[in-house]
Amino acid sequence: MERRNFILFLLAVIGSFLGVVANLFRLQILEGERYRKLSERNYVRRRYLYPPRGDIYDRNGNKLAYDVPRYALVLDANRLRRDELKEVLKKLEELFGLKVDAEKVLSRGFEPAVIKESLNEAELERYHRHAHELPGVFVEVLPKRTYPFGHYAAHVLGYVGYPDERDLKRLKGKVGPASLVGKMGIERSMDRELLGELGEEKVMVNALGRIVRVLERKEPKKGNSLVLTLDMRFQKIVEDVFLESGHPAGAVLLLNAKTGEVLALASFPDFNPNTIYDEWERLIKNPLKPLFNRATRGLYPPASVFKVPVAYGVLASGTASPWQTVYCPGFFELGNRRFWCWRRWGHGKVNLIKSLSQSCDVYYYTMGYEMGPTKINYYARKFSYGERIPFELPVKKGFLPTPAWKRRRFKEPWYDGDTVNMSIGQGFILSTLMEQTLMMMGIANNGVIYRPTLLREIRSPDGKVLFKNERKVFKVVYGKLEHFALIKRGLRDAVRKGTAREAMSKIVDIAGKTGTAEVFFKDKERIKRRYRKLKKKLPWKYRNHAWFVGFAPYRDPRFVIGVFVEHGESGGKAAAPIARKILERIYMEKLHKEI
Repeated sequence: MERRNFILFLLAVIGSFLGVVANLFRLQILEGERYRKLSERNYVRRRYLYPPRGDIYDRNGNKLAYDVPRYALVLDANRLRRDELKEVLKKLEELFGLKVDAEKVLSRGFEPAVIKESLNEAELERYHRHAHELPGVFVEVLPKRTYPFGHYAAHVLGYVGYPDERDLKRLKGKVGPASLVGKMGIERSMDRELLGELGEEKVMVNALGRIVRVLERKEPKKGNSLVLTLDMRFQKIVEDVFLESGHPAGAVLLLNAKTGEVLALASFPDFNPNTIYDEWERLIKNPLKPLFNRATRGLYPPASVFKVPVAYGVLASGTASPWQTVYCPGFFELGNRRFWCWRRWGHGKVNLIKSLSQSCDVYYYTMGYEMGPTKINYYARKFSYGERIPFELPVKKGFLPTPAWKRRRFKEPWYDGDTVNMSIGQGFILSTLMEQTLMMMGIANNGVIYRPTLLREIRSPDGKVLFKNERKVFKVVYGKLEHFALIKRGLRDAVRKGTAREAMSKIVDIAGKTGTAEVFFKDKERIKRRYRKLKKKLPWKYRNHAWFVGFAPYRDPRFVIGVFVEHGESGGKAAAPIARKILERIYMEKLHKEI
């Protein structure tokens, strides 16, 4: 009996010993790393070291965006007990007027939360005086993005902010919660180049959260810098001229005709990226949408500017010779319906050159009807309409309607009236300022359209050139030189004695085409009659859009310019003078010699 009890006792001891050994094996070997990390949290804190973003320069070396250091108040809430956190939050409100949501900071995991940015000297002194009362709170040096030119080129540069969940997923491993990531413009599209590499530091802290010593440190690396094709002298001229015009909304695009480089790009109204978060509520509530880039994202009927690719189609397809005339009595009859010319009393006999100069609708009604929608689409696409345009900023794709699309969309056939409307850039057709300006580049260069670009170089933090952009051809419209010459002559006549006379200059020889795009709205005719009866102008939101797209100088084009004035009423009266003044100032300041 005693022997049996001894054996049982021995087995129990051995079993217990094996259990202890197994548990020690589990704790030290299988789960040792996890418990080591849990233990480290009591005295070791890992933190990101945030690198400065790369700088952004214009083509002349002017800094457009760069980082400056700022002091931020940071809370490491997860190393505090609930009661300690409650006391710390109370003290923060008392000292700095901060109302911090405990659950929000705890939900960030083990990465400390930035609770106050850009501390001033008084706030820094206050923190150091009361640091012993603020366990888990410390000051970190973080980069702050600065835009020295303020609102100039705001839609090109964009702005930065802290990453949201989509940014963290998009840039996984490259950013931390307090990183500055691009939210718009070149800051976003070139984020991966500008970001740099995160550093990391492992430090030992005491009970108050003060750093005792640094255990490990990996230095952050500054992001690459960008040199843009923009010239801030051109950009200032473009923006100042448009703002002086008094029009509340629109866009301007200025390209180098020989390279496709963007010299200036502006959308109105604009914003100041330095103060965007202070003005956020006002900006997002503004019905004019200041954050919307009208130059690349706005879709509008191209209006009479679209007559230029149609004119090329007339010549290239053999639909008519350049000297063949169409009689314009002021309207075009199709069945029992009349399509009116903008000049109700007509233009008389019109050939291709006069049709561009005087923007005769009846000429294009007639030729468009002869060509049909398929041919119109074919020649429009040759000039980039409805095509995906490669560019450093997102560009909306324009829309060219087809009979098949109309059947799918409206369950209706394509009528001849749809073709007639399309031939003058109205109806279902939509385009962007970028498309219209590239089309004009094709005319100016006798069929060659260069790829538009904002990027000149990418440089490493030590100044080494990592990438140098080269001129690239986007499209080539193969055609007879005489066809381009005839169209250019018509565009020159439009400025000298036609609808674009307001673009006529004694300083620079300009050629181009105006456009006035109808705005469609509910009860349009009734509202127009009402205001005519009252002898008042239509409210701004009901007025037509205004276009001017052209090039200069006429005989050796250096610049291609596109101007869009939202609800500007008339291309000739609103958009053409803006283009003329921009080009005149460029020439008066002799900037044309530097391109």
